[in-house]
Amino acid sequence: MSIDRKSRLLTICFVLQIFISTVNSKAEVWLSTGDSRIKLARQGDIGGSGPIGGKTIDVDRNQKFQDIKGFGAALSNSAAFLLYNSPDREAILNDLFNTNTGIGLSYVRLVMGGSDFNAVSPYTYDDTKYENFNMDKFSIAKDRDFVIPVLRDIIRINPEVRIMASPWSAPAWMKDSWTLYGGTIRSESQYLASYAEYFVRFIRDYQTEGIQIDTLTLQNEPEHSTGGYPTMLMPWDVQRDFIRYHVGPRFRQEGFSTQIIIWDHNWDASWYPMNVLGDPEANQYIAGTAWHCYGGNRYDPLTVNNAYPNKDMYFTECSGGEWDTHFGSVLGWNTQNLFIGQTRIGSRTVLLWNLALDENHGPIVDVSGCTNCRGVVTIPSWGGHEKNVEYYSLGHFAKFVRPGARRIWSATYEAEELESVAYQNPDNSVVVVVANVAWGETTKTFQVLIDGVYYYYQNLPSRSVITLIKR
Repeated sequence: MSIDRKSRLLTICFVLQIFISTVNSKAEVWLSTGDSRIKLARQGDIGGSGPIGGKTIDVDRNQKFQDIKGFGAALSNSAAFLLYNSPDREAILNDLFNTNTGIGLSYVRLVMGGSDFNAVSPYTYDDTKYENFNMDKFSIAKDRDFVIPVLRDIIRINPEVRIMASPWSAPAWMKDSWTLYGGTIRSESQYLASYAEYFVRFIRDYQTEGIQIDTLTLQNEPEHSTGGYPTMLMPWDVQRDFIRYHVGPRFRQEGFSTQIIIWDHNWDASWYPMNVLGDPEANQYIAGTAWHCYGGNRYDPLTVNNAYPNKDMYFTECSGGEWDTHFGSVLGWNTQNLFIGQTRIGSRTVLLWNLALDENHGPIVDVSGCTNCRGVVTIPSWGGHEKNVEYYSLGHFAKFVRPGARRIWSATYEAEELESVAYQNPDNSVVVVVANVAWGETTKTFQVLIDGVYYYYQNLPSRSVITLIKR
């Protein structure tokens, strides 16, 4: 056989191989439209092809970044109360956590005691009227009323779920204010040592209940104090010393796998975690930094990420509410800034605020915080439940991106208001989420390139999202 003929045959075989793989390659598509007419609904599969047109969202499996722990929301006292007492509890929890029939939420932020959303009077686990340094009154008994039963149901429905715990306040006797409602943690060594023991006992007691705490943030919003609900100031140097001399060594002594996370407040104050991480003795005990959405912009955490690339990033809170009830506005903002925006810069989680609230944005007992916040679902007093826009924005990620997935490289077009993020699951399936964040009548046409095969999508409406899955 001549060299020319052999070369032609090889070329033909190569082209046929591409043709066969393209013909046999299909991708699932799930769509939510900004006008709310379509909400996380499966569309017809897209067949693979050669290049057709529009922006190309190239996906490269070989460029791997952080692994994903999960997507979810917070189990506040109010949310747990509603879920526990609902006659539709099993159906609601399946909608939230079942990986087949629901959206498969995989990470829960557990509020430790009181916050601005309480169905009972706010509490901690050591509410004495004296300085109880030996912690002999410590008890999680109040969590057993309805918080722990709901957590057990969640884990039963989805055993992959991991839990982050976050306190809004230390016990009142550890604070200069002697109240849960505002004030500052006492910085003297005996108070910090007792607070470290408080966390040790919490983790141990939850382990006894069969619940493992994956991560612990030391203080929710440590730069915020108000008299309206449980809050506490924890200055950066106190958090540093608390980790360096107390909670870090105690966790190591106990052999806990629970990871210590710092900050847990807004994007716009990177100086706080930078200062804490800057201490080498404290740094050794810190796994990462957590962020909220209420100040700054989605790129602000890069200051910390770039300075400490060996530390993890967690996004842990953002609430929806009556200040924005437009489905497309919320869907587009959440997808662009949180789910795409935070994972593209390294976050291992994206968590929203309350899993559930009622029709009156509560229940709220003995606190005065947010009066118009919205949960992922609404559980009204007359029964049933309503899936809010937060449910669908979470679903585009949580249902398809499983714990242990790796974010992989994908082209994105921020200037053209066409943004994307891609992941590779442990089973090697690829998930690509694409959002048209433009307003008005601007549709977007594009093609997603995975493993040499193009998947063409025409006219994605404004403020709309697709999730494409190549199995």
